[in-house]
Amino acid sequence: MNDISKHLSNADFEAALKGLNELNISNCKYENFQKESDELFASFMLCHGSSNDTQNKIALKSLNLLKRSCALGETFQNEIIGKKNFLSGLKTILEDEAIPENVRINCLQLLANLCVQNRLNQEAILRELKDFLLKSIESNCCFTNAATMIVYNAFIYKAELGMEVDELLEVLLTNVESNRLAQRETPEFVSIFVEYLACESNEIVDHYEKVSFEKRILFLRYLIEYVRQDDRRSRPLHPDLFKHLLNDFKRKSDCVLKTVDSYLDQKNTEEVFTLLLLMSDATCVHPYESFIRADGALFLNLGCLLRQLQTLGKTDRDNIFAPVQSIGEILKVKQGTSELNIEQDISYSLKSALVKALANLSYRNKKNQNLAREMDIMAAILDCANLDARNPLIKEWSILAIRNLCEDNLENQKFVASLTKVGDAENSLITEYTAEGGTIRIRDGSTASQ
Repeated sequence: MNDISKHLSNADFEAALKGLNELNISNCKYENFQKESDELFASFMLCHGSSNDTQNKIALKSLNLLKRSCALGETFQNEIIGKKNFLSGLKTILEDEAIPENVRINCLQLLANLCVQNRLNQEAILRELKDFLLKSIESNCCFTNAATMIVYNAFIYKAELGMEVDELLEVLLTNVESNRLAQRETPEFVSIFVEYLACESNEIVDHYEKVSFEKRILFLRYLIEYVRQDDRRSRPLHPDLFKHLLNDFKRKSDCVLKTVDSYLDQKNTEEVFTLLLLMSDATCVHPYESFIRADGALFLNLGCLLRQLQTLGKTDRDNIFAPVQSIGEILKVKQGTSELNIEQDISYSLKSALVKALANLSYRNKKNQNLAREMDIMAAILDCANLDARNPLIKEWSILAIRNLCEDNLENQKFVASLTKVGDAENSLITEYTAEGGTIRIRDGSTASQ
């Protein structure tokens, strides 16, 4: 190292870089490391801002040697971070956009290595750089992954973060949403961190209601996508979190059931419906379905909500819950040419999700089967057995639900058998079809001849 310092003093940068490339930091003894790390840090500070290519390489090589030395243990990490003006110097460099980006990224990676399994270093770095780190996570920049790694390590080692877990979740979700909108992959450590909060830690439960409404919706949508992925089933959501969301759905959906129609335009209703999509998907996924199927109150909530939405749809044919059964409009929705903008409505696929959940919760569950009959939920499901542009696959889910409700349940079978035809059900989907030339022409009710 003495030769390297001498070369730098003489501005012989090629020789200095050669010396750094020959240096094997992995074999360094701790008694020699203080001096060597001092000189490596000095070499970096001397060369980091230069536009000279060789000096830039010296700065990066010095940082890489310091990064590798972090693997030698906590005492080596502490030696580096304890140097005079080390953290303040790196903070200045990180915030200076004139410094080459690759130099700043490597500075942040060094900080990430310094805090691995080292709580004191985690807290020291957060005290100095918390605002920069959080901004880097939110802004989805080149520093995001390393910045998230630092905060993640601090969180799992219970370091003092200087912020609550709900605030932290909001920062992470800002990044997740910006990547979703841009159709980009979420940075690795952002995904790891959010997944940890959802699956390994129950700390979010006590802070869930403190999360802003917009971010709660983002979190629920993240969980819906997570539950739907087959490769995530080996790492399910934390039981405390899932049970909290289940109870939250029952509590808030009960408010919807007990209030006037205008409530359906409020934020809480959007949260209820988003929770419903999560619960509906969870009814057929291990391990969630095991305790969901035993929850009679949930089944009743879902059934009553379905009945209420059907009532709303029948009382006002122009509201967002009224079925859209015109063949012409169904085709337009599929082709993306519909002026109704159905897929953007809060009601889109809602009744499908309800019927899907009821179908899964009825499977070989005598208690729920009987509840469906006694509370007129079966009748509501039967009423859904038609095509509806607002609710893809609702007819198929309704058929499955009736099948599950009647399996090994004589009372339910008798109920269905006792239904008497009083006329054709009201259905604008098809009013006439004619066979012409070996094909079937289907006409919309609005154009059919009388």
